[in-house]
Amino acid sequence: MPATEEAVVERPIKEAVSRRKQASSSDTSMINKQVFLQKFVESALLQVKEGNLDEYHKLVKVFAYTRHSTLDATATKYTTEVSPWIQALSANVSSLGITYRDLVTTVFSSDWVTAPNPRFVRSYTTLVLQIVSAHPEWVPQAMSSLARWFTYGGHHKDTEPERVHSHVHVLIQEIHRAIPTCGPSLVAALAESWPFRAIRANVQVVYVRNVLRCLEYAGGVRREVLQMVLNHVLQIDVEVQVELDDLESDEESEVEDTGVFEFEDEEQSDAKDGDQSDAKDDESEESGSDSDSDSDSESDADSVTSDLGRARYNAKKTVAKLDALMSTLLTWLERHCHVDEQTGEMSESTSRLFLLFLDLFDTVILPTFKSRYTQFVLFYFSSQNAEYSDVFLGTMVGNLGEPMRSAHDRVSSVTKVSAAAYLGSFVARAKFLTPSVVRSVVGVLVQWANTYMDWYEEQDVQSVVRTYAQALGAPQAEIERHVVFFAVSQAILYMFCFRWRDLAESQSGGPIVETELDSVCWCTELEGLQRIVFSRLNPLHACAPAVAQQFASVASQTNFMFCYAVLQQNRRTNGYAGDATASPDLALRNKLDSFFPFDPMALPVSRQFIDGIYMEWQD
Repeated sequence: MPATEEAVVERPIKEAVSRRKQASSSDTSMINKQVFLQKFVESALLQVKEGNLDEYHKLVKVFAYTRHSTLDATATKYTTEVSPWIQALSANVSSLGITYRDLVTTVFSSDWVTAPNPRFVRSYTTLVLQIVSAHPEWVPQAMSSLARWFTYGGHHKDTEPERVHSHVHVLIQEIHRAIPTCGPSLVAALAESWPFRAIRANVQVVYVRNVLRCLEYAGGVRREVLQMVLNHVLQIDVEVQVELDDLESDEESEVEDTGVFEFEDEEQSDAKDGDQSDAKDDESEESGSDSDSDSDSESDADSVTSDLGRARYNAKKTVAKLDALMSTLLTWLERHCHVDEQTGEMSESTSRLFLLFLDLFDTVILPTFKSRYTQFVLFYFSSQNAEYSDVFLGTMVGNLGEPMRSAHDRVSSVTKVSAAAYLGSFVARAKFLTPSVVRSVVGVLVQWANTYMDWYEEQDVQSVVRTYAQALGAPQAEIERHVVFFAVSQAILYMFCFRWRDLAESQSGGPIVETELDSVCWCTELEGLQRIVFSRLNPLHACAPAVAQQFASVASQTNFMFCYAVLQQNRRTNGYAGDATASPDLALRNKLDSFFPFDPMALPVSRQFIDGIYMEWQD
């Protein structure tokens, strides 16, 4: 073989050998470096027990990083520098007890999830998982450090939130798989990191979405997590109502104050004109005084207007925040309402979720009178299946309890009044309820009220029975005593106003023709309602004036009954059915008059879930 050909063949061989030697040298160098770092970590941890913290503090500083650091500590540089230290610390995980709190806390609190290198993120995830697996006492700390990332993405400067959230959820899921008992720590961390109600809506929504995402792999804490979500939404819901009530009160004051200010301005204007006409009489001092007064009045008026404008703006922001959270919860609920493909019915998991929401409704929402929109979560869920509606209605009837009082009755009057309000409002507004269900509920409540009156009439004549006139002017204590009866009666009247078409049928059994109401046949479930309306207890004087008036109107137009005489008698006696402010029983009036839990949904985004299943008022 010629020499040139031998050289051509030998060159690749030599190059391959050279590369192998370089790679071997590089591997040796890496191994030596890794061994060195591992020994350094081991030494630093040992020296802490001896009181020497210099190397330990250096080790802690290695892992310290925040995404808001100076430019020389970028994520890329941090990734490059920390990667070999992760392996070194992993080799000494068994030593990371409570003594090394500073180091472990720094490892957990580092902004490692924002690192762009997937391999680095996986290594760091493994390190954290190793630490909590070897030392479960660190689980609460780890969960707290991870839950804080659930608000990431709520600010414009946050980049790639989906990627960051994915990293966090992967690690929480791994921890949950490795330590199944970590549920309470997760719940505590979520509660601790929950953003304040005053925080902007974007942050709130991002956090709630991530909290609900935890339920995909941590089903054991479903009740606790959903209760926190409902509580948070409910608090903002109540805050909205308080702000709106205050705003309405301020606007009424503004109308009164404006009249005062306008009157003063006219008087001051006349005085000013008089000063100008009599300027030669040397009355400039008086004119100056009037000018100062005019300026002060204008300043006060501007201040009132500014305060009202600020209140309106704050109320609008709070409403938008509530709408965003409600729509987030309803969207999540929509995704979890599954139909079993084999049976065509709602899946077992969906039914369990409904029962959980119903239980939370019973304990969280039902006792809250100021709630206006949160309860629409149950309204929407109940519409998904006829059985769900039946269970909800049955639960509310159960909360009413027996008409006769019992020493063993554990349900408060407040809860019973609220349950009656929910029954009336739900049946009135739920378009998805069949006429048979409407009649059934009305029949149950009419029977309840009649049984209550039977009990009432059987009581001792001297202590309970009143004449009709005395009942009209009953004192506050007597009214409060029968508050549940009045709430049930109002629910019946309210349902009648909305669903009278479902409670009647034509003589031929066909649909009702409103021009032939004289020949309408009413369902048997309404038997006994006339006794309720004209009873000694006189429920029309305790019901909300709008409900009493509307019932009298609808009942008269449909030839069901005529009770205007009762309303007129009530007005003559104490102003009940005409003027709420004249009522001596204002506390009861506030309970019955201000709470119709399924009044129209005014949240523009959330109402898209409700409009199709909601019954509007029909004349």
